[in-house]
Amino acid sequence: MTTTADTIDDVHDETAPLLGTGRDQVQTGSSRSRKLNVMLAATTLILAEICKSEPVQSELALVNGWKETAEVLPGILLSVPFGVLADHWGRKPVLLLGVLGVLLGETWVRVLCLFPTVFPLRLVWLSGMWRLIGGGDIGLSSTALVMVADRFPEDEIAVVLSEVLATPISAYLMTRDAWRPFMRGFGIILLGSLSAFLMPETLADAKSKISSTAAAPSEEEETQPHPAGKFIVSSPAVAVCLLGLFISSINRSSTSLLIQYTSKRFHWSIANSSLLISLRGTITLANFLLLMPALSVLLTRYSHLHGKLKDLRVAQASSVISALGLFVIATAASQAVLLLGIVLLSLGAAFNVSCRSFVTSLVRPDRVGTLYSSAASIQALGTMVSGPLFAYAFRWGLHLGPAWLGLPFLLASAVYLLGSVLLMRLRVPDRVHGE
Repeated sequence: MTTTADTIDDVHDETAPLLGTGRDQVQTGSSRSRKLNVMLAATTLILAEICKSEPVQSELALVNGWKETAEVLPGILLSVPFGVLADHWGRKPVLLLGVLGVLLGETWVRVLCLFPTVFPLRLVWLSGMWRLIGGGDIGLSSTALVMVADRFPEDEIAVVLSEVLATPISAYLMTRDAWRPFMRGFGIILLGSLSAFLMPETLADAKSKISSTAAAPSEEEETQPHPAGKFIVSSPAVAVCLLGLFISSINRSSTSLLIQYTSKRFHWSIANSSLLISLRGTITLANFLLLMPALSVLLTRYSHLHGKLKDLRVAQASSVISALGLFVIATAASQAVLLLGIVLLSLGAAFNVSCRSFVTSLVRPDRVGTLYSSAASIQALGTMVSGPLFAYAFRWGLHLGPAWLGLPFLLASAVYLLGSVLLMRLRVPDRVHGE
């Protein structure tokens, strides 16, 4: 027998909307939104863990390592010929050719990344093909540094070269969107390319230096003509300095793994790990703009070191500090120790500038283009060798366990230490002592 209550419930069920009341719909929509947010958060966490997994990290290290090798290969093959061309034809035409090659190479990489479902990622290894025009990044930078050396006195080169460096801001942008630094960096390259057209030709300045210093020949400046590049092997000081620049090129290859290393070892996100690059850039910039000029004044006033002898002492000290910084990073057991290693490595960044400034004084001004291009080729060779080497060392460290994740930095520290020993034994030519 049906009761009155049952009848009322039946009537309510019949008259209720098929999709429920408005309140039910709001609750359902809110519940779906919460579920969607939870799913997105879970997906993000899962993807982050996948990105940190051993197969992904190994492949990323391999792709980046061989990409660096492919991009420096044109510099190894063509930097010296383009440097000789810059000494005879002019600096600016060679600079513009280098800008064109770099622009085409960077465009190639970004097109591949914009269409990942169309092109395999490993095609980025072909970016070096475009850098055959002008000698690539290394050839371009060496030509630009030659133009700086042509215009400024030798005692000011180290400071002026430091002022053209800038702190990286891509790490901060990556915390918001990985594409922002990637595309904005390309925009900066375009702006820099436009500024290259405004740079004056400086070959005449180099030739004017020769006429003003012709009365002071040295062992590197024989009056008899000889093939381009012979002065490099005939001067032990120049050869040792170029070897030091070769060793310094491993710094770039090892620190390119810094983001992966810290992310894996300390379980940081990729974006937060990238901020270490910004920290290092800030300390390096402060080192160049503040510490180096102050140290230069102190060495000149109290130690009576002048000119290139002062640059040599700074290069020797910087190489030791860099070796120590790499060792601290490799063995860092805590975040505080890691930051200490980065600070030391940043302070040692003065090595490249000081060593290049010192070796510039050992050759005639009209051979600086050949010298810098030779240095660029040697550094490119170091990058080509060390890129895959450290990539495989990182993979090996992943297999050996957490205690060996810093293996690439340990190898870099050992090589830097070897270079420090060679620099300490360097005999400075009398011409430099007499400055």
